[in-house]
Amino acid sequence: MNADLRGQHDLGDIVGLAYRVYGRHFATLLGIALTTVPLQMLIAVVQRRVGSHAAQQNIVSLLIIPAVLVSLLASAALIAAVHEISGGTAPGFSRAIDAAFERFRPVIATALLAAGLGVLSLAAVPVLTLWWLTHPGATVDGRRNWWLVTVPFALTLYLSVRWLFAEQAVMIEGGDRWTALDASAGAVRGRWWRTFGIVVVITLIQLGPLLLATAATLAPALVAAVVTSVVSALVLPFAVTAQTLLYYDLKARRQADASADRLPASEQDVPR
Repeated sequence: MNADLRGQHDLGDIVGLAYRVYGRHFATLLGIALTTVPLQMLIAVVQRRVGSHAAQQNIVSLLIIPAVLVSLLASAALIAAVHEISGGTAPGFSRAIDAAFERFRPVIATALLAAGLGVLSLAAVPVLTLWWLTHPGATVDGRRNWWLVTVPFALTLYLSVRWLFAEQAVMIEGGDRWTALDASAGAVRGRWWRTFGIVVVITLIQLGPLLLATAATLAPALVAAVVTSVVSALVLPFAVTAQTLLYYDLKARRQADASADRLPASEQDVPR
């Protein structure tokens, strides 16, 4: 693959490159994603076959945490694999899984920190709104964006996009908790709306196969569980690859901005 995967790319490039990377390394990337299937199948079967709603909820609640942990592990392994690919190396299933296990503790710690801060942001909105009204100089990232403290859930959404690449920062940069969140926020800074728009498109592309898979709910429980869990695994490598390529893009643009800022004014005006 001749394209510089760690360079600047627009939306079309990111989507196209994500498909190309996935297609070229289909077996390895899908193999990593399939590690999420057994627990997803088990949850789906429980939801379909256990008659008592209370018993169903109890069993699912016991399984949901292991399922989330396995999903985090699979995503971390996919990021490690994509990072290898972007460096010109063919990915290996075992190497990717090993890399994910090596960084699994900071991956979990960072995810928990981001989730906790997201919950706190919901409770903090009234306080922040009052602070905003009484302090005309108050800003977020240097801007006085009123919508962050006046539109319901806006602050939580804003923080979610800022910290979207925390797992990439852990796996690629070696960050942990605050340093990973800061690395993600630094990449997004100044390009929040662009990042949000691209993520929405990536999410919509994922939703197509997932919505089609819902037709399997009409089939017997085991068949439905197999179809829905396998389809979820099929779309996961594309989603993680596209998100990681977006992270590279944002970092490349940040580095280009920093280089431009260091140039003398006379050189910045020279046509290229």
